[in-house]
Amino acid sequence: MDTGQILYVRTDYKIDGITSQKKDFDDHIEYLNKVSKERFFMGGGFVSSPGGMIIYEAANIDDAKRIASGDPLIERGLYRYEIHEWEMVILSKELKD
Repeated sequence: MDTGQILYVRTDYKIDGITSQKKDFDDHIEYLNKVSKERFFMGGGFVSSPGGMIIYEAANIDDAKRIASGDPLIERGLYRYEIHEWEMVILSKELKD
């Protein structure tokens, strides 16, 4: 991991009026755990609102969208996402070592 690297930032938003089940969330976590074993990946949920954010490596924007679209919460129409290419400019020394 170094400055100048392009990562992808995915922000998820719960779709109003649609109810999800525990299984949906469990499937979402299982999918993300699988993806995280294949590449740099970090993610989590927002504390103050439904949704979350993920930062991850992908070959290009199309690959990043493919990964996002494969998430069960997205496939099932429970959440929508926005995705952005993000260039890392600053990296803490602790993370470089």
